[in-house]
Amino acid sequence: SSEIFDFYKFGARRLRCAPFLRTGLDFCRAVCIIKSRKRNEDANMDEIRISHVEKSYTTLSTDLVIGGAKRPSRTRKVLQDVNLTFPAGKLSVLVGRSGCGKSTLLKLLAGKEAPDAGEITLPEGWHTALLSPEPYVITWTNVRQNVAMASGVGKTPEERYEHALEYVRLVGLEDYADLSPVELSTGMKQRLGLARVLASQAELLLMDEPFASLDFITRAELQNQVLQLQKNMPRTIVLVTHQLDEALLLGQSVTVMHELGKTETFDLSHIPYPRDLSSPELLRLREAVTEACRR
Repeated sequence: SSEIFDFYKFGARRLRCAPFLRTGLDFCRAVCIIKSRKRNEDANMDEIRISHVEKSYTTLSTDLVIGGAKRPSRTRKVLQDVNLTFPAGKLSVLVGRSGCGKSTLLKLLAGKEAPDAGEITLPEGWHTALLSPEPYVITWTNVRQNVAMASGVGKTPEERYEHALEYVRLVGLEDYADLSPVELSTGMKQRLGLARVLASQAELLLMDEPFASLDFITRAELQNQVLQLQKNMPRTIVLVTHQLDEALLLGQSVTVMHELGKTETFDLSHIPYPRDLSSPELLRLREAVTEACRR
């Protein structure tokens, strides 16, 4: 059965009116329900579907309240009626102005936050892993053990430890496998984060500006590494970036997100790797994507 975040049928409007669900944590616990459905035509689908998704954030005023008065609040809508699909086994890129909801969408896909309304549907049995600019690593152990502890392969710690070396080699850290994360450079730590994500065996990899803090040489090396890994062991990747060159070099599709999550998608799946940014086709796409971002 498919795993579906279903908010319309659960009655999100009714929940928002319930006083005991006013806190964000209680609301997420109440509405973020993963439901099982009987096998149907969606059970073997080969894409991630985002249907009519909405997300708002409410913040309370810090003003002093006296005499039981209600504390003022402000609600900001980030996503409104977002509809997107990401094909399985492809690398899809999200771009757009800051504040348009790109990172919020990744958090919803990762299950870290719950939409206020709508559906997010993944193929049956899929899991997600999120890689951020500052990846989560375990500081008190070494590189190889870090990867082993994130590994989804192997029934025993010994088996996971053996499998970990494969992913350490994939990201080029085999010579540093015995070092702790505090001994690694920023680029090496990002490679370690990538190895942990790959070792998790998640079918959907979510990357939120994973190379933002890197110098241009290390950034290019990791971009090439992602493409090589995608060639050898294809995963479904959704990557957020503010760098248009990165989007054009990596993406099999580039989706421009506008305010409230309105979208426009460009298909690049017919353009082979490696890509030349000076080619006429990519120059035309650069102009079209730039114009779309300005609208």
